[in-house]
Amino acid sequence: MKKAETRREPEENRKKRALSTGYLWLVPLAVLFGLTLYLYFSYGRRIGDAQPVSFSHRVHAGVKGINCRFCHPNVERSQHAGLPAVEKCFFCHKYIIPNHPEIKREEQYFRSGTPTPWKQVFWVPDFVFFNHVPHLKWGKLDCMDCHGDVKSMDRLQKVDFKMGFCLACHRKKNAQHDCWLACHR
Repeated sequence: MKKAETRREPEENRKKRALSTGYLWLVPLAVLFGLTLYLYFSYGRRIGDAQPVSFSHRVHAGVKGINCRFCHPNVERSQHAGLPAVEKCFFCHKYIIPNHPEIKREEQYFRSGTPTPWKQVFWVPDFVFFNHVPHLKWGKLDCMDCHGDVKSMDRLQKVDFKMGFCLACHRKKNAQHDCWLACHR
């Protein structure tokens, strides 16, 4: 009788051990699932739409340190910051990776005289009058204040600016709050 009890106990332990080790496969599965969620929400969601020519703000503004105003020259004198003329890309790319497929694609636009059909990324509603000039000149804002850390992004994520975003900054900077004089006309 005593022998049977001693045999039974190890058998129960073996079953428990087998049961617990049987679930060990869940650990790598949980890690994989967590990693997938992380990549989906933290990386994949931050990538904007593909543009007609791949352009990396991370490389140009970040790694190369090209000032935003080089490509968006109207930002300090016009309502719209503007996009660079295609030929401006070839100031550098005539010499730097001129045979890269994306540069060749850009060259096709250049040679055909067709502006590159860039997709707009930053939007304000149609009823909003926005001008970069006062924000940069008197508000002393940096491009990053509204557009985020574009120097770290390959593709910019689409942003629809909302009134709350603007008002929060206007309140913080003690700027104009009058709806019709400031933004709505």
